[in-house]
Amino acid sequence: MVAGLLYVVGLIAVLVTLVVAGVHAPAQIDMINAALDAPGGDLLGALIEAARLMQWAVMPFVGGLVLMGLGRIVMLLGAINRALRGAA
Repeated sequence: MVAGLLYVVGLIAVLVTLVVAGVHAPAQIDMINAALDAPGGDLLGALIEAARLMQWAVMPFVGGLVLMGLGRIVMLLGAINRALRGAA
C-alpha cells in the first residue's frame, strides 16, 4: 500500500513538473531562436539563460523519480517476501 502511494506521488510530481516546464518552454525556445537568428547573437549566453530559467524544475523532477524508484523497490521487496513465504 505504501509502495503504491510512493509510486503515485512520484509519478504526479514528475508529470506536473513536465507540464509546468512545458508551459514555459515556448518563450525559451523563442529566446534561443532569436539568438540563433541574430547576426552577432550570443548562443551560449542564451543557452545558459534558458538553463537558469529551468533550474527550478530539476529538484521536483529528480525527487519524483526517486520516489518512484523507492516505491518500485518496496514493491519488489514485498513480492520477494511473499514468494519466499510460500503458500500459507
